[in-house]
This record gives sequence, C-alpha cells and structure tokens, in this order.
Amino acid sequence: MRSIIQCQKPEVIQSHFGIGLNTWVKLREGKAIRHSVAQRLLQRLQRDAVI
Repeated sequence: MRSIIQCQKPEVIQSHFGIGLNTWVKLREGKAIRHSVAQRLLQRLQRDAVI
C-alpha cells in the first residue's frame, strides 16, 4: 500500500484507502485494527484491483 501513494498526508490516505491516519499508522506498525475496518479496506483494495 505504501508504494501506491506519493505521500502519507491524511487526505491522501483517506482518498486512496478510505481509512484514517490512526489506522494507517497502526497498519504500518503491524498493530491490530478493528475487524470492520479491515474488511472495508480489503473490499476497497479488491475493488480497485490493488491486491
């Protein structure tokens, strides 16, 4: 996901992945995120054919 975006500004992360900055930081650090957020993120990535 990091390679997809040009910068890590909150508005860029939100527009590309539909997640907030706090969730982005947790993912980068390998920490757990809410199940519902993970499902929504996976659906968005699949829809955009990123994964």
